[in-house]
This record gives sequence, structure tokens and C-alpha cells, in this order.
Amino acid sequence: MDLELIDIIFTFGKFAALTPSSTNNRNPHCLQKLYEICVSLLYLLDFLAFNYVNYPEYQILTSIQFVLAIFCNLHQFCYVFYILVVMMRLRRGHWFRLIKSLSSVKPAPKTIPLKLIFVASQLVYYCLTAFGVYANIDHASLTVAALNMGAFYQNYAQFFYLVFTSILLMMVLSRYEGLSETLSKLLVIKARGSQLHSTQVVEILQKIKDSVFTLKECVEIFNDIFGWSILFTIFSCVSRTLIYIDIGIKHSEIWGGQDVLVFYHDLCCILISWVGILSTIFLCDTILNKCDEILAKAYQLEGELTSDENKEIQVFIDVMQHNRPEFRAARFFSINRSTLFSVLNSLTTFLLVMIQFKEM
Repeated sequence: MDLELIDIIFTFGKFAALTPSSTNNRNPHCLQKLYEICVSLLYLLDFLAFNYVNYPEYQILTSIQFVLAIFCNLHQFCYVFYILVVMMRLRRGHWFRLIKSLSSVKPAPKTIPLKLIFVASQLVYYCLTAFGVYANIDHASLTVAALNMGAFYQNYAQFFYLVFTSILLMMVLSRYEGLSETLSKLLVIKARGSQLHSTQVVEILQKIKDSVFTLKECVEIFNDIFGWSILFTIFSCVSRTLIYIDIGIKHSEIWGGQDVLVFYHDLCCILISWVGILSTIFLCDTILNKCDEILAKAYQLEGELTSDENKEIQVFIDVMQHNRPEFRAARFFSINRSTLFSVLNSLTTFLLVMIQFKEM
């Protein structure tokens, strides 16, 4: 079952204190709590030390570059703080409610091996992190590379949750696909004139209806867990993109300077973040489209049923209309295909202002 993958993800995440240690770890013991506290304190100390050491570099930035750099650092800090404190302590029970909801609904057969996607993504990112460490040592020193470990942790936490978010959305999508396939089979049976007892049809529709309720709850829990992380990721990615586009345009010497490897590493991290954001947006939109497809099949099935069966399909249609999933980023905005346009529109607007901006 695909839920076994969540145990694998938790195995990776527990070493960075990003997830519970397993799907059964509802109440962590003292050593686990101590480990999570140590990770939080180390990250906080490294964040403060990194910004203190880099303060002279902030002073030579233009006003708009300085503001963007501060916003970017604050977004990333708040993001990690949200994971380590809110998600791991205050909302720990949400993880297990989400797993229980997913396990209650049978998924459709998958064509994409999710385990392979997760393991391959981890290997790629480990290689990128090794390249980043080498670039920092080559550019500055081992001390600077050590101070950047907090930044590497931030990047990994963001990457880890982008991958995890996409995998969970694929699991939700596969369950809606399972409901759609069940309705399709029922349609085929009715279209062929095959005899199927009314009680059997009603039972099938009731099971699908119960699954719709469960998946609606699953999406709400997903929003509670990942809504803020998606919002912070978008803000952080947009801020970093603006900074590096501005540097690339106004300081062309960066492409051949001593810190070009560090620059390339950061660009790769930004690119990966954009891929993760696009994946999240399109998967959310695909799930919404799948729900529309289920509703369309229900309307199509309505004309094939008897009077007794028709009452049940009417109830199902009403349930589907009122329990359509909605993905939200911390309740600030809904996540669908139009979200991409809004993000790109804001990015373009700020970029035009930055390009024309000159420090007096």
C-alpha cells in the first residue's frame, strides 16, 4: 500500500526533526523531544551567527536589495520555526489523523512509483548540498561553510516538504481516481443492461459517498498541516528569485567571479523550489478537475438508474457538490491553476520596479 511510503519519509525526516519518527510515534519519548529541542537551538544559533557575520555585506546592498534580503531571511526562519515548533509540537496529532483518513479510502492503481520519486529526489538533493558545501569552502573557508549549515538546513527543510506535499497530493489524487473508476464501472454495467440489484447499487453509492466525506476531511487536515508551509515557500521563493535576478542583471561580473559556484548552487535551489511550487499547484488543480469529473459521471449515471436508485444518486450529487475539496494556503488564498498566474504577476511587477530602481 502507498501508505508504507509515509513510514519511509518519516524515517528520513526524523533525522532532521522534520517529521515524527514513524507513523506510530504519537507520543515521543524524552530523548526524541530533547533531540528536537537541540536541533531547534542549533538552528537558531547558526541563524544568528550567520546574519551577524554577514552584516557588513548587507550594508553595501541597495535599499531594495536589503529589504528583500531581510524578508527572505525572515520567511525562511519563520518557515523552519513553524515546522519545528508548530507542526512538530502543537499540531503533531494532525499527522496521524491525515494518515488515518488516507488509509480509509482505497486508491486507484498508480502508474508512477512514488517510492522511486522520493528516493531519487533525496539523492539529487544530497548531491546538490555536497556541491554547495564545496562551493562555500572554495569561495571562502571551512568556517564560512560551517556558518552556512543553517542555510543548508533551511533549504533542505523546504525541499523535503515540497516533495512530501507533492507525494501526499498524489495519494489524495489516486483516491479520487479510485472513486471515479468505481463510477465508470457502474456506468458500464448499467449501459450494457446488466442486472444489478438496487441494494447493490445503493451500497456502492453509499461507500463512494462515505469516501467523499473522508477525503474532504483529509484535505482539511492537509491544509492545516501544509497551508502555512506552502505560503512561506512561495514568499521565500519569490523573494530569492527577485534578489538573484537583480544581482544577475546589475552585476554581470558575478557570472565569472570567484563566487560563481555559490551563485550556481543558489540558482539550483531556487529552480527546485519553483518546480515544487508548480507541482503543488498543478496537483491541487488536477484533484479539483477530478472531482468535477466524478460529478459529471454522477449526473450521467442519474439517467441510467431506477427510481429507488435515483434517490441515492441525488443524495450523492448533493454530497459531492457540498464537499468539494478546497486547497488553501493558510486560509489566505485558494490553491488552483490561477494561483500560478497571481504569483507570476506579482513577481513581474516587483521585478520591473527593481530593474528601474536606482540608489540615490
